[in-house]
Parts: sequence; structure tokens; C-alpha cells
Amino acid sequence: MTPKVKAKSFWVWTQKSEDADPKHHKAGVRVWEHYAIEAPRRWLDDGLIIDKSDYQEEGQADLFDYV
Repeated sequence: MTPKVKAKSFWVWTQKSEDADPKHHKAGVRVWEHYAIEAPRRWLDDGLIIDKSDYQEEGQADLFDYV
């Protein structure tokens, strides 16, 4: 059985995953529905996914950048 990791909100693809497979992955977009909440730990360890609450798009300012 593959170890799974649970998201705080849901998993999205990272830029690394988009660079590796741009036809199937886009950075910041929710992963496949059946892996949205629980995904293989290997994906997180390899930097292919990130929790949406931790994801910040390039060029996107966060309120805390101004405080």
C-alpha cells in the first residue's frame, strides 16, 4: 500500500510538476479529483504537489508582504 498524505485544504500541482509534464499538470491547479485530499506521499516528497493554502502564484502579492 502506498503511503498517503492528507491536505489541509486540497492539493494543487507545483511548477516542478508542470515543467515535468506540461500536457497534464498546470501549477496552481487542483490535482486529479481522486487525489485532491489524499495523495501519495511520494508526490509531496518529490515537490510535485503543495497544499493550496501554502501555494502562492508567482507575482501574486500577499497581504503580509505589505505589513
